[in-house]
Amino acid sequence: MARFLLVLKPRSPLDTTALIAGLDPMLDELEAEVDHRTAAHLSAMLSGSENLRLQLFADVQSKLEGRVLEVVLMSREAMGRGAPLTRERFERLVNLATDTMPHLTPVFRSDRDGPMPFGV
Repeated sequence: MARFLLVLKPRSPLDTTALIAGLDPMLDELEAEVDHRTAAHLSAMLSGSENLRLQLFADVQSKLEGRVLEVVLMSREAMGRGAPLTRERFERLVNLATDTMPHLTPVFRSDRDGPMPFGV
């Protein structure tokens, strides 16, 4: 199972609802179908290839340095082969996140930064 994580930190403090609501332009670009939304959580389905379903989860987490937005993209694609289709969609997600949410700074990407560091 493929699982890629992006952690975004606000440049200035934002409340939980604003962090989740800030995902809307990116979700529109990804043509995501939101199936669950609360003030601190969102889950959606993205279309992939015909045989690949992609799930997106977003959660606001409180850390020592303040709130962060964690965005996870998952599929059933095998990570043993590098999950190229999921990785491609993750790259697009990262680019869209930085373009549509300039008030957030990417602080961690699981595809480049390795296992989740303690304290982020």
